[in-house]
Amino acid sequence: MAKQSAAKQSTKYEIKTPAAQKDNRPVIYFLLIALSFVLIYLSNQVNFIQDDSYISFRFVKNFVQGNGLVFNPGEKVEGYTNLLWVLLLSIFYAMKMNIESISQYLSMGFGILVLFQTYKISSLIEIKEDSKKGKTSDSSSYLFNFIPVILLVLTGAYNFWAISGMETCMFIAYVLAGIFYYIKNKNSETPNYLFALFIFLASLTRPEGLYFFGLVIIHKVFISIKNNKAGFIKDIFSKNNLITYAVYLVPTGLFILWRLSYYGYPFPNTAYAKTGFSSAYFDAGWIYFKNFFAAYMLYGIVFALPLYLLRKKENFFEISLMYLLTLAYCVYIILVGGDVLKQFRFFLPILPYIYILFGKFLEDIMLKMKSKSSAGVAIALAITIAIGIFNYNSQKEAIKKDVETENGLVEKMKLAGAWFNKKQTQLGRPLVLAATTIGAVSYFSDVVVIDMLGLTDETIAHKPLQVPEVSALPLNWKERKYNAEYVLSRKPDYMYFSTGIKPSAFAEIALLTYDDFLNNYYAYPFSVKEQGYSDVVYKRKSDNDIKNIKPAVQNPKYDKKFVGDFVYGMNIMRSKKQDAIDAFKRAIEKGPSNFGAAYQNLGDVYMQSGNKDEAFNNYVKAIAADNFNVNALVQLYSIYMQRGDSENANRMAERLNLIAPEMK
Repeated sequence: MAKQSAAKQSTKYEIKTPAAQKDNRPVIYFLLIALSFVLIYLSNQVNFIQDDSYISFRFVKNFVQGNGLVFNPGEKVEGYTNLLWVLLLSIFYAMKMNIESISQYLSMGFGILVLFQTYKISSLIEIKEDSKKGKTSDSSSYLFNFIPVILLVLTGAYNFWAISGMETCMFIAYVLAGIFYYIKNKNSETPNYLFALFIFLASLTRPEGLYFFGLVIIHKVFISIKNNKAGFIKDIFSKNNLITYAVYLVPTGLFILWRLSYYGYPFPNTAYAKTGFSSAYFDAGWIYFKNFFAAYMLYGIVFALPLYLLRKKENFFEISLMYLLTLAYCVYIILVGGDVLKQFRFFLPILPYIYILFGKFLEDIMLKMKSKSSAGVAIALAITIAIGIFNYNSQKEAIKKDVETENGLVEKMKLAGAWFNKKQTQLGRPLVLAATTIGAVSYFSDVVVIDMLGLTDETIAHKPLQVPEVSALPLNWKERKYNAEYVLSRKPDYMYFSTGIKPSAFAEIALLTYDDFLNNYYAYPFSVKEQGYSDVVYKRKSDNDIKNIKPAVQNPKYDKKFVGDFVYGMNIMRSKKQDAIDAFKRAIEKGPSNFGAAYQNLGDVYMQSGNKDEAFNNYVKAIAADNFNVNALVQLYSIYMQRGDSENANRMAERLNLIAPEMK
């Protein structure tokens, strides 16, 4: 029995840490802490909170207030993909702490943890010199493990998301912890509890955790077949492996059962709203993939060169795992169409593995070039820093622009949210708002929000209703699911487009093809005077106004393709005036007779071109088609005043005072 026990002990996997490396642990921790401060500094240079974070904040608010894990009270829809993050933030919200700041602190904390974990995983992969004795490198070899950490810190996209207030770094940290214990305990004769636990926590953080678990199992099967073709089935279904699987699958299964009982579906609502399998999604995903590799992988060089390491038998387990996780996840990202958010968020979970591979490649090459590794370490670190600085500087301006855009969007949505909240108070009942950008505006308004993109709306996610003429438009929007008919059936008090008056998302453009929208909604300017902020929202007309509207005489040539011409004209009206004029004329010819917006925009282009007579004529036509067109009324008021026609000017002013009383 003693001999048997000794044999078992000899096969147990242990991390072989050279004594020299143990002596350098203070240096290791010092460098990791120093790099953490660099990450904090660089992330603070791009300080922002992503608008989508406020969707989670809204779930947190409702949960703590006793409404349940819901976006709108009374509507059980899983419009988040980060349960563990929502629950964690709920603790701090219940303590009356600033949830915006807390989310950033937590995000940064997990971002720092990822740096430490990346180093730890890299240190598990021991690169040996190609010598008969198989000696490892000298006492400085541990510095090679800082290569992936340095590259992470100097990755602008990582800085960007580490401060975003989202769960991204938390998810990466849990997956890395699981992968660490999978590698560390690869030869263990006991169940791998810690691997299962951390991947389960990752799955509670984001649904992709389940995907990573599946990839690890695939890798386990592959390695088992490679090492023991005859007995791989026995190996895969060994008692210890079955216990490991159960530790993950049982709580995961219970979680899915809870999700089914509470929300009615096995996956988050966002998965149904965002994803699909079509050429449009594939094309978007492929472009997303190519842009990422161009931005941070030097067009794939950083990723391709480490393939050389697969020749090394002693590291095949770890290297093959890194490549499987990376390649399979890339395929997943491409198939789902990439991400709608900026700076390659979806690729961040695999960045540590790519950078570890590159670090081990450099280590192997340097060991081949130098009998002692000190000089090789210096060269490798110099190459790493050069690549990192190049990548950082090449993306610096793009990131700066994205930060300015996101900060501007959030500030705009905060002010709009405050305005809608005020309107709800004046209304004396729950105000219903339909919108395409729903984060901050929903959190700060506390109104009922219909998410026209379907992320937090069950009907749109599961029962989309396409308008072929709209869906065929060449738009960059990934969210291709919408149901304008359903949105209109709920009679929202206001509709808030992502770009103000101009429809840009499929869900917004589709509204223009419905008489209900054209007849019953009009562009309504609003402002928050204290902040000097103004915008445009589509407001539902009063019941009396709607009752008194006479049905318009429809254009016999009415063709829903008019929306394409109209949107195209709006997109180019400042840069290509004649093309815009032609586009609006086509929209008028094809579209419904009560579509005054086409005449009004045509008038705006003529006004910008200095042709006031044609502008005037089209503003008059806009009012004839739709006397709720505020912009046309404003322009006519100005023209009449310039002409000295006070009677007509006053008539315009009276009309404006009636339909847009907040205007001065």
